[in-house]
Amino acid sequence: MNPDQELRVKPPKFVKEQQWNGYSNPPWYKKDKKKVTVLFNFVERRKSYFLQAYFHRRGYLYKDLGDHVFEDVRWGKEYGNRMQCNPLYFTSGSIIKELFQIQKETGLSKEEIAKRYIFLSGGGQCGPCRYGMYPQEYLKVINDAGFKDFRILIFSSDIIQESMPRGSAFNFDLMFKIEILIAIILADFIHVAECALRPYAKDKELVIKLLTKAEETLLEAFKSPLYFFTIPIALKKISRMFSEVPKHKLQLPRIYVTGEFFANLAHNEGNYNLRRFIMDEGCEVYPGLFTQRVLYDNWRRTREALRGIKYAKDRKELRFYRSSLRKQKVSTAVVNFIYKWLCKAFNPQAFGGKAEILDLNRLAVLGKPYYHPEIFGGEGNLEVAEALYYANSVDGFISSKPFGCMPSSGVSDGVQAKIMSMHPQLNFLSIETSGDNEINILSRVSMLLFKAKQKMRKDASLKTSD
Repeated sequence: MNPDQELRVKPPKFVKEQQWNGYSNPPWYKKDKKKVTVLFNFVERRKSYFLQAYFHRRGYLYKDLGDHVFEDVRWGKEYGNRMQCNPLYFTSGSIIKELFQIQKETGLSKEEIAKRYIFLSGGGQCGPCRYGMYPQEYLKVINDAGFKDFRILIFSSDIIQESMPRGSAFNFDLMFKIEILIAIILADFIHVAECALRPYAKDKELVIKLLTKAEETLLEAFKSPLYFFTIPIALKKISRMFSEVPKHKLQLPRIYVTGEFFANLAHNEGNYNLRRFIMDEGCEVYPGLFTQRVLYDNWRRTREALRGIKYAKDRKELRFYRSSLRKQKVSTAVVNFIYKWLCKAFNPQAFGGKAEILDLNRLAVLGKPYYHPEIFGGEGNLEVAEALYYANSVDGFISSKPFGCMPSSGVSDGVQAKIMSMHPQLNFLSIETSGDNEINILSRVSMLLFKAKQKMRKDASLKTSD
C-alpha cells in the first residue's frame, strides 16, 4: 500500500455546524394549566407526600410518584449514560418508568404524553460532578425513550430560566419556597419520630400504623388555607400520640449516618433503607434531617458571597454579592424561624426524638484543619466535621455515598483515615452505594453494628468498674 494512502484520513460523515445547547425544554403556559398533570418526587416519599398540599390548594392536576425503588435503577441504566451515580439513575429511571406506565394504561401516544404531563423535582448544581448535568441527563433519558419535548421543572438549576417565561403556569415563587420548606420540615419530624420509636417500641407494627396516621393528619392540616394555624395544632396532637407508645427501657448503641445528600437522606431503597435496617438490627440511629441540608446550602452561598465581596473586581460585582448575602441571611433566618416554631409545637423531647440542627459555623471550625470548609461540592467538609463532632458520643459512624461520588469518596477514603488515627475509638465505616449491591452493603453495615454493640458493652463495663 502506498504510504500516502496509509496516512489519508477519511472525513467525518457528520460535521457539527453549530454548538449544541442541550435538549429543548418547552415552557408551560397558564392557558394549559388544566390540561397538564404535574408528576413529582424528591429524595424520599414523605417530602413529596406533604407537598401534595401545595398543588391541591392551587388547583393543579398532580401525581406523586412516591418513593424510589430498585426498579428505577434498571430503567435509568437502560436509557442513561454509563457509569453515572445512582441518584441520577433512580430519579431519571422513576420518570421513564412512570411515562411508560401511563402509555400502557391510557393508550396515549408519546407525543400526547409529552404534552399532557410535566415532571417537577430538585437537583442540578449541587456538586462538582453535577454542574448543570442532572437536568440535561433527565431530558436525555426522556428524549431517548421517545418522549420528545417532554418538559421538566427543576428548582436549584439554571435550566428553569429558559422554561419559565412570563405567563408560565408554574413559578418557583416565594410561596412555593415556603411551602416546600414546610413539607421538608414535616417530613423530617415524622422521620425523627420513627428514629426515636422504632428501635425501642414494644410493638413495632403499632409504630408504623401511628406514623401513617400522623402523616395523614399533617397532610390534612397542610391542605387547609389556614395551615399556619392548623399545622401546629396537628403537631401537638401527634406528639401526644407518640409519647404514649409503650417502649422498652434499655440502652442501645447509637449510630450516626452522614455522606452524600441522596445516599444519606433517601430513607428508601435509594440507600437500602439504611436507617430502618439499623433500627431493626437493635441500634438507635440519629435522624437524617433534610432541613440541615437546606441550611448548609444557605451557609455555602453565604460564604461564597462574603468571598465575592472581598475580591469583587468592580462595583457591579460587589452589588451582586451584597445582594446575594442579604438573600441568604433572610433565607437562613426564615428557615430557622419556621423550623423552631414548628419544632416547639411538635415537642420531640416528649417521646425521645432528636431534632437538633447543628451549628454550621462550629462544624466549619472543627473540620477546617483537615478539610477546608470552602472547598465546596457535595458534603465533603461536613463529613469530616461531623466525625470530629460525634467522635466521643456515638458507637458507630457511617459515611454513605453513591458510586463514584467525588467529594464523598475523597473524604471517606482519604481524609477520614487521618481522623480515625486521631480518634481510634471512632467505629467508622465507608460504604459506596450503586443501587444494586444491597446484600454486600448491608452485610458490611451489620459488621459495624456488631462492633458498635461490643463497644457499648465495653464502655459500660469500664464505667461500672470506675
